[in-house]
Amino acid sequence: MKRYVFSLHRVLRVRETQESVARQVLRAAAEHAAQADDDYDMKARNYEANVASAASLRGSVLNMLAFRDAAARRARAVLDAEETRESAQTELRQANESWADTKRRLSALEHLDERQRAEYRRRELAEEQAQADEGTRGRRPVTRPEHDEEASR
Repeated sequence: MKRYVFSLHRVLRVRETQESVARQVLRAAAEHAAQADDDYDMKARNYEANVASAASLRGSVLNMLAFRDAAARRARAVLDAEETRESAQTELRQANESWADTKRRLSALEHLDERQRAEYRRRELAEEQAQADEGTRGRRPVTRPEHDEEASR
């Protein structure tokens, strides 16, 4: 019997490559989302700390204007970081959905390969059994004349 070859092995290899790429994209998106979360947390803490320190300081009008300007820049940085974080979370969800879809398609082909492999093995065993049965059918039972003669005496 011929060696087993999965008829869709090229498609399976392509799907494995697609799944690997999707996994790498998911990993990168997760790292980006974690980095965006850390950046947002840092900027929010920085903003809160500076607002608290500015409130405790008293000074001239110029100092107050400078603090107000710095606080506005920090507030804008927090808002930008929040937008970046939301964008990264959306990117992560999309990458996760893409990877799950790719994994599902790969899994379907792998299951098909497993079923065909099992069917091939079953047919191979049946063929081996048929050959063994055929080999034993061709034999005739051996009768030994000497035993027959001694039994008749």
